[in-house]
Amino acid sequence: MIKRVVLSNWKSHLHSEFEFSPGVNAMVGIMGSGKTSVLQAISFALYGTIPALQSRRVSLDDMIMKRPQRKEKAEVEVEFIADRNVYSVKREIRLGKGTTHAEIRENGRLLDVNPKGVTSEVERILEMDYDLFTKAVYSEQNAIDFFLRIPRGQRMGLIDRMLKLDRFDFVRSESVSLSNRIAGSVMERARMLDAMKRDGIEDGIGGMEKEIKGIEEEKESNDAAVKKLSEQITSLREELEALEDKAETINEKRQELEGVRAGLEELEGSIGKRKVAGGKDLNKKLKEKRKEVSFLEKGMKEERESLRSARERVASLNTEIRIIRESIGDLRRIDAKCPLCESEISPDHKRRIEEKRISEEEKLREKVREMAGKASDSTRVAEEYEERLREALREMERLEAMGEEIREIEGMVRRMDSLRERRKELEAEIRKLGKVDRKAISGKREEYQLLISRQGEARARIKSLGERLSDRRDVLRELRERLSLIDSYRKEIDRDRSIRESLERFTGVLKATQEQLREEFLKTVNNAMSIIWEQLYPYDDFTDIRLAIDGDYVLQLKDSTGWVSVDGIASGGERSIAALALRVAFSMAFIPKLRWLILDEPTHNLDSNAIDHLSEVLKERIGRFADQVFLITHEDKLSDGISGALYRLERDKSRNGPTRIGS
Repeated sequence: MIKRVVLSNWKSHLHSEFEFSPGVNAMVGIMGSGKTSVLQAISFALYGTIPALQSRRVSLDDMIMKRPQRKEKAEVEVEFIADRNVYSVKREIRLGKGTTHAEIRENGRLLDVNPKGVTSEVERILEMDYDLFTKAVYSEQNAIDFFLRIPRGQRMGLIDRMLKLDRFDFVRSESVSLSNRIAGSVMERARMLDAMKRDGIEDGIGGMEKEIKGIEEEKESNDAAVKKLSEQITSLREELEALEDKAETINEKRQELEGVRAGLEELEGSIGKRKVAGGKDLNKKLKEKRKEVSFLEKGMKEERESLRSARERVASLNTEIRIIRESIGDLRRIDAKCPLCESEISPDHKRRIEEKRISEEEKLREKVREMAGKASDSTRVAEEYEERLREALREMERLEAMGEEIREIEGMVRRMDSLRERRKELEAEIRKLGKVDRKAISGKREEYQLLISRQGEARARIKSLGERLSDRRDVLRELRERLSLIDSYRKEIDRDRSIRESLERFTGVLKATQEQLREEFLKTVNNAMSIIWEQLYPYDDFTDIRLAIDGDYVLQLKDSTGWVSVDGIASGGERSIAALALRVAFSMAFIPKLRWLILDEPTHNLDSNAIDHLSEVLKERIGRFADQVFLITHEDKLSDGISGALYRLERDKSRNGPTRIGS
């Protein structure tokens, strides 16, 4: 049972909330008041789609409120009860992004949040997929006669899909295809079996085994020869390497000895050409010269510091002189009053102040001349220090160069002593090693090459025998495989023939089962429709209704002349009631546990008498067919038959106002 539906920004519903109960629940209102939107919301919440979306008549963005103000998202929520559990399904869509959120809860516990997962959970709980929901439960506006709109020749396929009987056709088709493939495989294997029998495979296996044994014996003999040659080669290589190592060592030492002798001659020549005088007093002179340089650098630094100080003092004194001169000028320009304190100043007083300032200026100028003399003396002394320092530095550099030359000569002498010692060692080592027998080395090398050649020939023979052996073994393995294949083909042919017979029996059983299930479905639907027709149809001209098979499913009514097809009946009202009876029967047959029925404007094409009769059925007898009915209508007559919730939907369409729920 659906308990509650909540819509937010869904088409014309800004925020609408509905509470439903068992029995007939109705929504009444003018065209465009938002009635159908509620049923579409139920379908979308449960399955994530509606028929109009499936047929692409509308898009998801069309489900989001456009007027009076465009909204960015819409949300629907449906709460229902199944197997005594309370389930809540919620989905949210956003403009241009489709479904952005979905969830399903069982008694408050979250089951899934993936849109496809939510749909799968709904199908599991209700035991009904979207296709069955739209064909047996949910009737779109003016689409209650969907079955009659299906062209002849396609109805059985549709109902087979609802019953899942189309799976029998698929399995039967696959079984026939598999049987045909097996038959082809049997024929192919039989041909291959006949061809293999003529090849004399068993005789070929015996001859191949004998040839392989001979090759293996020859290969073993060659393996032993290679092993013996390898031992001889190893021993000879060790002797040859020892002789060659000795010869190489003697040659290396002789080359080193020649290098030592050449080095000695070069050093002796270099020392003879490089003579340096005054070596004994050089360090003492260099030490004194460095001390002199340090003294001169210090003196020059002190004189330059004295010069800088004198110049700074002269600048300071000149500043004081300038200030005094400015004050004398100011004094001469003032009147009889002091510009600061406005006291009277006499001419004598001004004169005395001026004379005092002139005296101070003269003293300062005397100090300037004195400091200028000191600066001149410091400049002269600093220049003398600088000249002496340059001369001392040149002498110190000359003495340092002489010291470096003496150190290089001393290093050469030490290297000569080291080379003489090494010359003695090399001469002793060469005498100890003795002479090299070049003829013996040449003979050993020739013998070694001969053994290597014989070993290569033996290995080439082994490789050739190995290739022959591998080839013969491949042939033997192939012969044995073919022999094994003959046995396996015989077994597979027998097995496939047995499988094909079983498939043919299985295909027959599938067809019989499918036909029997169709008969049971027809019996169930027709029994239900007979009862429903008696309750729904208000006249006596058609006494019964049934679904028959005449090449395809045909909905028929029974009158005084017999059974006639509803397709040929002119009255739209009779067609509508027949289609309503078929839909209710489908609901009872396909989903007996879930007794829901959703009808959008079921009174289309009905006359007033039929409408009155339908109102009476809804009021008194609908509970026999469905536990909960959702009815959308603009017929106030039907509201008399409402046993559940009744909602009157209102909307100011002239102002594009949202849907309002009236009392």
